[in-house]
Amino acid sequence: MDFALDDEQSLLVATMRRWSERVLRVWSAESDRLGAPPAGLSSAALELGLLLDAVPVAAGGFLDADASYSHVARALRAAELGRGCAALAALCESNVEPALAVARWGSAEARAALFAALTAHGDRPAPEPTSSALASPRGLAVLAYDFYERLAIEDRGSGRLSLVGRLGPLPGLALAEYVLLIARAGGEPVIALLPTASAGAAVVACDPAPSGWRAAAWGWLELDRAVVPAELVIAAGVGARVRAEAILSWYRVGLAARAVGVAAAAVEHAAAYGEERIQFGRPIGRFESVAHLRDENETAIAAARLFALNAAWEIDRGAASAADSASRARDLAARVLARAAIDAVQIFGGYGFVNDFPVEKLMRDARPFEVLGGNEAFARVLAHVEAA
Repeated sequence: MDFALDDEQSLLVATMRRWSERVLRVWSAESDRLGAPPAGLSSAALELGLLLDAVPVAAGGFLDADASYSHVARALRAAELGRGCAALAALCESNVEPALAVARWGSAEARAALFAALTAHGDRPAPEPTSSALASPRGLAVLAYDFYERLAIEDRGSGRLSLVGRLGPLPGLALAEYVLLIARAGGEPVIALLPTASAGAAVVACDPAPSGWRAAAWGWLELDRAVVPAELVIAAGVGARVRAEAILSWYRVGLAARAVGVAAAAVEHAAAYGEERIQFGRPIGRFESVAHLRDENETAIAAARLFALNAAWEIDRGAASAADSASRARDLAARVLARAAIDAVQIFGGYGFVNDFPVEKLMRDARPFEVLGGNEAFARVLAHVEAA
């Protein structure tokens, strides 16, 4: 088995790392303070092939008709985006699951509607009272997974569905034009594409925003007998189970890879500070206890990165174990990030809790990686029990 990156993958990693360090990190602190994405995010992301990478070329995107989508490449990219800013990375990665799912299984009407919205890209001025230096990216769709089954779904006949309930908060939802919803009706999965501007649907921005990923445009989805027409129902019933599992696997690998990137950034900042901070005549990074903390985290990050890439590799090859690997990779990466962020703050000491230093934000950014998508460890246990 060859673990080496090929030339194209190496170039992808180098390009995304340079962009994350020179652009996303520059935007990160101010975007977090203002709770909104920066002006120019869409145009800058599009220049690197983001946002539309899962949209077919024929529909105005970047995915060649003769090429399959590479989840390994996406994981490599996502890890570098996470090193720059978790919130902005979430927005840049938001369209992947909706675009892939609708391209593969959606009706002609669903494809036309979603891709028209996603390719109407660009930046539009943000509404007051946010800073005029900010703008809201256009052309976003988000994945909403009703893990806790809070929605009531009714079959209205002729393939239509009626939705009642509330989901969230979800990153990117306050800016999204479409939601790819995975829920359950009658004990079986349902996958539907819901326009956020449809009758009976309302998106409410989080105010205040969650402490983590503040610039990620969090929102609540409120549904009051919102009707999804048959042509926007991607799958329902027993046949939807495999498709829902695939979509969630894509999502979990993306989360895992971005978490690895955030963890790596935390350790990098702590290592740099350890060389700058002098106590007792030498850098604190040379003390055995601090060096041990750094080494333990670097080992854990390397393991989490390999697990995420392995899960992506399994997805690309259609392995039966891909869904389980993706779920476990996401759990491992979230735990590794939580530990790395706490240890980085500890190395900074009291400064670690001051927002003048980057690790304070990284510790806040760790939490969404643990809670988005529900309690997967519990879900795996239930799955084993049901299988038995």
